Amino acid sequence: MVPADNAFALLAVFFGLAAIGARLERTRIGQRVSGVMIVIALAMALANLGVIPRSAPTYGVVWQILVPLSIALFLLRADLVSMVVEGGRTLVAFVAGVFGVVAGAWLGALLLDLGPHEAEFAAVFGATYTGGSLNYAAVAEAIGFRDPTALAAGIAIDNVVGLGYLLMVGAVANAALFRRHFGWRSERLHEAADGDAINRRPPSLIDLSIALALAALACASGDAIAAAIGQPSYGILFITAIMVAIATIGRRWLRGLSGEDLVATLFMYLFFAMLGAGADLRALLDAAPALFAYVLVLFAVHIAFVLLAGRLFRLNHAELVIASTACIGGPPIAIAFAVLFGWRRLAVPAVATGILGYVVGNFVGIGLYRGLS
Repeated sequence: MVPADNAFALLAVFFGLAAIGARLERTRIGQRVSGVMIVIALAMALANLGVIPRSAPTYGVVWQILVPLSIALFLLRADLVSMVVEGGRTLVAFVAGVFGVVAGAWLGALLLDLGPHEAEFAAVFGATYTGGSLNYAAVAEAIGFRDPTALAAGIAIDNVVGLGYLLMVGAVANAALFRRHFGWRSERLHEAADGDAINRRPPSLIDLSIALALAALACASGDAIAAAIGQPSYGILFITAIMVAIATIGRRWLRGLSGEDLVATLFMYLFFAMLGAGADLRALLDAAPALFAYVLVLFAVHIAFVLLAGRLFRLNHAELVIASTACIGGPPIAIAFAVLFGWRRLAVPAVATGILGYVVGNFVGIGLYRGLS
């Protein structure tokens, strides 16, 4: 009903979904599920009912412009020393999650018959769940996996089941039972990185202008550096480094700004609406049941490893969520969760572990392929 080339109509739908999600989040049910999960579910329903398209140029604008801006905005108060200290604990959970992905991919291949492309599927799923979908295409190309039907089935499973996993994680991220069992050192997650309370005064036009100017400058500089060294996909790494430098050097001055969190959260709501719109339920139904079961086995083992690490190393619920989402969805997903749940101290660890997943994922995928082929 809404054409893919009608940017204003799509934005009207997405902003409307953000408003609905934010409003329902104040209800008793919304507090349990979270507004962003409501936005994803509604966008998925609208897309699969044919109301909005699954892909559109507007979605590219959200991904390429609004997501980096929201990441940069949220990092305005990132204190490097505190982030390193907190990041060390998140890294432990991330490493455990990677081992869980490898073990789950191997176990699933042993338990299930995936046909002639068993090693290839293990490789691409092992890679994509060690840092995000960026690794899927890279490993498929590296191992020569070019069967269009098999690749389409894998992508469908990755998109929909992976999104389902993120929905589940988002639903339990702040559940009382989860927080109670993994509540160590979680009392300061919502504080600014410098330990000061978040400024509650109403934001001014000057505040928002300065915050957006610094965020846009960091995004432009980071992308330019990444392109100059021939690694354009790693622009987020340089954006993070620039914003951390700005936040660390100017932490006393930036303390007076207000409202950047509100803008960052709005942009992230649009991002999750885009994710929901891109999920293809029909493609999932057409995919092989064995492949579906394979990904479920992989996720189950991954969760077991992450929770075990949480128990052994006394990690809190937020660190486990960020580490797991960094594995499964990559840095944009991980930091989106940090933004939406207000875990300010985990912003840099979310990006750092996700970027590490980009690097490690290719080695994981190729290693699984060689081991199983």
